[in-house]
Amino acid sequence: MTVASVDIRRLREQRAAQAGADAATPAGGVAAASVTPLASVRMPDGTLEPIGHEVVLGRAPSVSKVSGGRIPRLLTIGVGDPDISRSHVRLTLEGDTVVITDLHSRNGTHVVAPGKPPVKLRAGDPTPVLTGTVVDLGGGWTVQVVGG
Repeated sequence: MTVASVDIRRLREQRAAQAGADAATPAGGVAAASVTPLASVRMPDGTLEPIGHEVVLGRAPSVSKVSGGRIPRLLTIGVGDPDISRSHVRLTLEGDTVVITDLHSRNGTHVVAPGKPPVKLRAGDPTPVLTGTVVDLGGGWTVQVVGG
């Protein structure tokens, strides 16, 4: 298993954040304030799902590999729609940048950044995206990357 410097930095930040959270937690065990996510995904029904570490979207998402020992959140979209692959796309948060990767979906994934024309993602290539980017999974299913 290869350990990248970004993984080490992320672990150090998580430990520092946990230490700070432990110090800020009152004796009752409930933190005084909740942490606002850096980025979220606006789902087709309008709900916001925080990206956190990693999110996999698809009509029946599953995980075959786990990076950093953390299991990604699995979000179902387009149930029964053959245009949407079982595990269609992955969104990760690297620092304060959202990175999207098409998981070799059957029909591909298009992204539309604010003020830009649509771009088809290359399968398997991580692509950083801006806040406000619309992700088109096909079959009329879209999600939008939004700030915390």
